[in-house]
Amino acid sequence: MTLASTDPGLLCGSEGYQRCAKIFGEAGTVDAYLQFEAALAEVQGRLGVIPGQAVAPIRAACDQGKLDLAKLRTGSLAVGYPIAPLVAMIADAAGPHGQWVHYGATTQDVMDTGMVLQLRQALSGVLNDLDRTAHLLADLCAAHRRTPIAGRSKLQHGVPVSFGYKVAVWLDQILRARDGLSEALSRAEVLQFGGAVGSLAALQGHGMAVRRDLAAALSLREPDISWHVSRDRMVALASAVAALVAALAKMASDIAHLMSTEVGELLEPAAEGRGSSSTMPQKRNPVICEAILEAARDTRHVPTVVLEGMLQEHERGIGHGYRERTALCRAVQQLAGAVTLTNELVSGLEVNAPRMARNLDMTQGLIHAEAVMMQLSERLGRLKAHDILHRVSHRVASTGTRFEEALTVEARASLPAQADILAQQIEYAQDMIDLVLARIDTPESRPERARVAVD
Repeated sequence: MTLASTDPGLLCGSEGYQRCAKIFGEAGTVDAYLQFEAALAEVQGRLGVIPGQAVAPIRAACDQGKLDLAKLRTGSLAVGYPIAPLVAMIADAAGPHGQWVHYGATTQDVMDTGMVLQLRQALSGVLNDLDRTAHLLADLCAAHRRTPIAGRSKLQHGVPVSFGYKVAVWLDQILRARDGLSEALSRAEVLQFGGAVGSLAALQGHGMAVRRDLAAALSLREPDISWHVSRDRMVALASAVAALVAALAKMASDIAHLMSTEVGELLEPAAEGRGSSSTMPQKRNPVICEAILEAARDTRHVPTVVLEGMLQEHERGIGHGYRERTALCRAVQQLAGAVTLTNELVSGLEVNAPRMARNLDMTQGLIHAEAVMMQLSERLGRLKAHDILHRVSHRVASTGTRFEEALTVEARASLPAQADILAQQIEYAQDMIDLVLARIDTPESRPERARVAVD
């Protein structure tokens, strides 16, 4: 983390964010462009489109160590894009054979394909990290599948669930969002190579063969037609990135609330100085959760930015390229950092099961009102049972009477043993938990578990 006012706090120091910062940084970007130019020369030489003897000098020249990056920056400022000055440098370094560099290509071919190569590298790392996320959450779920906690509706106590059920809800959405990202990335891993306006006219009949072999050389799929102005794949990818960060942030939001002093059911991992206040020494702030939430808020606009890129004029649009690239690459960095922080959060999460149990009884037993209502409805009907339980709830709330006492007065009914009624309500969700865990291989075998705090 630096002290720059534009750096996103805790997020920018995370391993995932830093890894993607290198991929999308100056060196990583230039490397992606050089990879394109080297592969293009090799393919065209093999097909006889350019002289075979030109290939080795061009490949040797596609070396960032041989470039004058300061001169390239100056040239990019003059031209507006880095490709023309980059091609000139490669050509100069390749000597007499340099005239065959970039043959039949256009600037956007290089920049779009380069971005695809960078996105693949960055998101492959994110997807690998998400495998660990899934296993950590599966372990947490399995460890607490019958740990009672208040299920909350509109921030109010609803009915009891298990903490494992809550974790399974997080995991289910994260798994779907991960799969959505994987699918969107697969659809976006497509070569861009069409020349001028995408028609491959410059290669005079060799274009389709070059495009086919270039896609294979870069391990990308070949499109049916050039996509200079068809940005739907990038829109789908941006949406998948934003959805996944939001799925992580939903979990972070729940954890932050459960960390509040009045609730006290969870704590972020402890670390020296982490989450401390500059003026309140007693505080342990949910700073990891905060960073994940800010990442979600910072990326939710990205699909809109990229969607605007679909509104392009004719065969080459104006005023879209840098906006799309900047928004999408920054969003991937935010996602990568959020995943790193999520893994830190979940692997060290402190679960206070005794506090969860105490909070369940905070409303004098009212959390069991729905279960009792459903039992009474079997002989009284649901509407009448609901009316009775509404009066019981009012008596408990206004007088502080225990739920079971008020139930006896209002309904002449008795409350089943709390342990039994609690276990029943938690048990009903176990099949759903099993369905979520079935999408993860043997979560119980994983060694990392959340710690249970002593209240």
